[in-house]
Amino acid sequence: MSHEVFRLTELKQKLPYKIESIATARNLFFLGTSDGKLIVYEVSLQEHDAQCVYIHSSKHKQPIRMILPIVERDVLLLVAGDVIAVHQLNRMTSAQLDRLPEDRLPELSAVRGTKDIVALHLKRQRGTFYLAVLQRKKITVYAYREQLREFVIMNDGLLLPDGAKTLVWVGKNLLIGFRREYVLMHVPSGATDCLYPTGKSGIPLLLSLDPVPEVLVGEENTGVRALHDGSLVPEKKNGIPWPSIPTSAAYVHPFLLTVHDSGNCIEVRLPFFTGSAEAANPTLWQSISLKCADRISQRPFADFDVSLPKEAAPPDALRKDITIVLTSNNTVHLLELVPIREQALALSSVDAVEAGLLLCQLCANEVDQTTVRSLKRQFALWSFNAQKDFRTAMLRFRDANVDPRLVIDLFPGFLTQRARATWQPPQTHATDLAQQLPDAAAAFLDYAVPLRREYATAEAEVLAEAIDTAILKAYVVVGHEPQLLAFLAEDNACSLAESEAFLADREQWVALVALWCRHGQHRKSLALLYALGTTGERIRLDSLVTTSSSRVGLPFNAAFARLLQPLLDKAFGGVGGLLAAASEGGHADFMPQTVLARLLAEVAVEVEQSQQTHLLRRCVGVVGTLLYVRLLSWGERESMALVEEYSPWILANVPPRWSVRMFTAADIQPKDYAAVLRLLGSDMRGIGRTQPHERVAEWLSLVFADTCNLCTDASLHDAYFQSLVRLVLSPLCAAGESVAEREEEEKEQQQRRATGRQRLENFLRSSHHIDLARAQTVLEQPEARGQMYAERAIIYRRLTLHEEAIRMFLYEARTAAGGAGLRDSRGPRWRGRLSDSSAPAAQPGGRVRRAVAE
Repeated sequence: MSHEVFRLTELKQKLPYKIESIATARNLFFLGTSDGKLIVYEVSLQEHDAQCVYIHSSKHKQPIRMILPIVERDVLLLVAGDVIAVHQLNRMTSAQLDRLPEDRLPELSAVRGTKDIVALHLKRQRGTFYLAVLQRKKITVYAYREQLREFVIMNDGLLLPDGAKTLVWVGKNLLIGFRREYVLMHVPSGATDCLYPTGKSGIPLLLSLDPVPEVLVGEENTGVRALHDGSLVPEKKNGIPWPSIPTSAAYVHPFLLTVHDSGNCIEVRLPFFTGSAEAANPTLWQSISLKCADRISQRPFADFDVSLPKEAAPPDALRKDITIVLTSNNTVHLLELVPIREQALALSSVDAVEAGLLLCQLCANEVDQTTVRSLKRQFALWSFNAQKDFRTAMLRFRDANVDPRLVIDLFPGFLTQRARATWQPPQTHATDLAQQLPDAAAAFLDYAVPLRREYATAEAEVLAEAIDTAILKAYVVVGHEPQLLAFLAEDNACSLAESEAFLADREQWVALVALWCRHGQHRKSLALLYALGTTGERIRLDSLVTTSSSRVGLPFNAAFARLLQPLLDKAFGGVGGLLAAASEGGHADFMPQTVLARLLAEVAVEVEQSQQTHLLRRCVGVVGTLLYVRLLSWGERESMALVEEYSPWILANVPPRWSVRMFTAADIQPKDYAAVLRLLGSDMRGIGRTQPHERVAEWLSLVFADTCNLCTDASLHDAYFQSLVRLVLSPLCAAGESVAEREEEEKEQQQRRATGRQRLENFLRSSHHIDLARAQTVLEQPEARGQMYAERAIIYRRLTLHEEAIRMFLYEARTAAGGAGLRDSRGPRWRGRLSDSSAPAAQPGGRVRRAVAE
């Protein structure tokens, strides 16, 4: 990457000193000489000129090896030989040159206990400045006391083996560079941990990257970033490549500047940027040509009380000090940082938006928010169109607070017509999403679903409609049908016309019905379900007929009826409990179409694949109607009319144990029972095979459950009794095409008859509101008399007609064609009922005893 980060300006040529050290503070730079002098220059940033404002001669008469300004405390540390002198740092300007000579850098104190000084590093933590001094075989830690204006020893027992070259503070610990390895020292205890090797050169490099809580660690051909615990920062590439270990390095947030062996240029890198995978060295941003470059000013200091600047921080929060470069011929140059905003805009203009945005994040106080939002928008578009990194794109769109229409418009066909008519889209590079559309739509949902709440106002009606309609389409594209049904069950602003067209085109029939249901379009929903269930054909909405004259039903063919039975068992539970798809993650009112497709595949294993779609449509129609009718209120006249119009085709063809559950007993008021019974008892022989008495018996069994006497309406008790009697007496009628199918159907009918007989017996024993005399009359009719011995016995006992019971068992059952069969098949049951019937008599006659004995 070729980009201007710093501008180089010459300040002073070939200064006549033997310079040992350099440093800067505010607009001053300091030169330490071999003869113990400290020369101070003031730099005019407007005129790009430097003027000597003071020369200090150290009393220690030793080369000034290191200079460390502590501007925050107006203190300057000078390392002269093995002496660390503490000087007061006064403000010095060229205006003071006209005054009488004075000592402007008076020495305040000297740091005690220093010998064989190798390196030092300063930190500020919780308001206190701590100085770590690396000596030949130990480290001494000092703390600066403001009242005393001196550094006092905190820890003098941190022993080390010989060979340490450099050190930096990493929080409360120290990272130390030896000739062969880097070591982390726990300062309170002095314990050390070996981390990683130094490299073949044996020259360690450590540089604090604060305010980023990291450290740059130098290896042979790379620089790596490490956290304060010593662990390396994971990177896309293996560190920061460079030609050789730097001879001089400085960090000017957020850039790293290095000088290498060649000495003819200064390399500028952004160590945090590793995004351009196609670049050989993505971190190298600028190479500043400078012949004989030698040293860059750098303060060995880490401020742990400062974090990355926030938007509200002053623009110059991290720009207090100037940066200078010294060449080997003692020429001084000024390095001026190009304003971060200017850099970010320049990068975006050459499609390096990612780099520009990273600068804005690292220096948030130096770029206005309008520019940041613009860069975030550009970066989001670049991530979406070029990188296909959809999740990152959506995060950036959200951060930039862009117009949602911009994001929606990235998806072909997602933006509503109303939204497009009121908005002029910006010029963007379109991308082909054919292969990645599901991934892109999934990322869009993460963006749009939380966003929709912010636009749920009357003022933002068009935007709310656009967002919700796009969410609906995205759910369909991704295939998240349960979430789509839950979304449609809530209040939403989806465009009805565009949404229904999209759902119908994708054959998302259940979602379409849920959409219409939410908008109160029950007739259209039921008409669509009827058309699907009876034809199995793909329905065009413009041809959907919703008039009552269209309800001409036809019986289900035998094949579909046989397939429907196990499918309903799986869908709703084998014991009749209505499991409304909640276990599949769907909304309770509708069963997802994907669930039905899976269940259909399980039960229709022998059906050709080409017929699966046809059968699925029919199953959607049947199951959808079963669930939809439950949602309608019997208290509304229009709803009752729809129930009477659209339920018969289900009642006539679906087994009653499923079909009557459309009329939830708990949700229907007793005053509406008569209407339900009238509908269930209707003659539907022309459109199906189920019988009225089957439907009535099944529904009343739900109404009565195990506590039939809670219902005191005698007419309901009589209707239940009559329907059960007809069910038990109904002849077996199998219509299967093959012998096996007919045998299976007869078996099912016998099972239903046995269940009905058991219910009838239990009902006759427990009902307090049945007319027993009328029941006796019904059961003694010729068509029932010979098949209802047990039921008649229950009635006789409740009416205390014991002689009638004995006569029935001793004469009718014995002479009837099935009497012996009844007796033989029931065994103990026969004798028990006869004993029960005679139990009220004090002394049963001999004939009774003999009959029981038999």
